Amino acid sequence: MMINPVLRLELKTKLRTWKAPVLLLVYLTILAGFGSLILLATLYRSYDNSFDPQDVLTVYALLAGCQMGLIILLIPALTAGTISGERERQTLDLLLITRVSSFSIIMGKLIASISQIMLLIFASIPIFSVIFIFGGVSLINILLLFLYYAVISIMLGSIGIFCSTYFKKTTVATVVSYLFILIFSIGTLVVYFIMQEYSYMTGQNGLTYLQSIILVGGNPFLGFISIIQNQVGADIINYLLNVYNNPNNVKIELWQFNLVFNSVVSIIMILLSVIRIRPLAGKNR
Repeated sequence: MMINPVLRLELKTKLRTWKAPVLLLVYLTILAGFGSLILLATLYRSYDNSFDPQDVLTVYALLAGCQMGLIILLIPALTAGTISGERERQTLDLLLITRVSSFSIIMGKLIASISQIMLLIFASIPIFSVIFIFGGVSLINILLLFLYYAVISIMLGSIGIFCSTYFKKTTVATVVSYLFILIFSIGTLVVYFIMQEYSYMTGQNGLTYLQSIILVGGNPFLGFISIIQNQVGADIINYLLNVYNNPNNVKIELWQFNLVFNSVVSIIMILLSVIRIRPLAGKNR
């Protein structure tokens, strides 16, 4: 079976050590314990000793939020040192003079870096499946959520890879990667509220739904909340984005726009990373 040689090497060195199964065991134990505590705290009401199946959706949303936090915090740190680390160990030149293309190097490093996190995420599916006992969330909902996790992981990883190819030091690349995340998460919200306030000051009825989608469409947290609210029946994003000011009757939802936006960002960052190391590869050849 043909496989990227860089990916094969990275998987052998990272996933065949004792750290991988121990990390998997510890993470699933903590997640299952956390979910059990929330389940016990919400399912049984002390004042009437009753059970409301709707509370299970709260457990589902909190567990999903834990997974999202894991992705946001760990993936940039894992990918920001892939290329810069090779440069610091003085092994990048040896890698570039091989027959492996620049694109294969970037993709191999990217997939290998996020493989451990994705393994943790997909290994947690049995924990999420407990929700099926009580109902309220379908298999399609969980698969859609995990698809969003995968797209977000690739986007964040591609940003980390780009920073790793652009900056020579891993520390600098890591810091810049998290700055990108702050821009996408907090920066888009700041711009949105400024534009919303300016719209009210000029006598308009606030930003339209399409304008709001465009401004905050790259926010990974809002995209995550958009999926969760549709599955648990909340109405957070719709209120924030002034959904009632939709003169053109736009049907696209925030998480759908977010998936397209993240895919485009991933492609751009991967291509820029390939271009960044291509002159070095050509020079060494």
